[in-house]
Amino acid sequence: MRDLDNVVFHDEIDPAEILGLYSQCHVGIVALDLRHKTHNIPGKFLSYMQAGLPVLASINPGNDLAALIQREGGGRVCTDHSAQTLQHLAVELADEIASEKDVSARCRALSAKLFSPGAAVKQIAAALVG
Repeated sequence: MRDLDNVVFHDEIDPAEILGLYSQCHVGIVALDLRHKTHNIPGKFLSYMQAGLPVLASINPGNDLAALIQREGGGRVCTDHSAQTLQHLAVELADEIASEKDVSARCRALSAKLFSPGAAVKQIAAALVG
């Protein structure tokens, strides 16, 4: 152990307690295995956006999630799995959160725009028509 006093590790958390936990957080972390070869939008990313938490993501190269996070302003993303890159991005994200008041609103808007039931209905209807 490194005797960290600013990090807490928990066993699995009951789903009913997740929103309470998120309300105490400033950032959600998404870490995907570098060996993934496909696109992957993990459920925790969706729940972070819904809760208004920007993400610090370390994901496989070529994953569509990187462009989505960058385009929509949902946090910072690293695809080289470098600790130096992650540190730099974490500082950038912390600075953004400290200086902007609309980061959480932007994340919630992204959730509503792309991942809400209404957005799914529109996508399905467009596919059926088109």
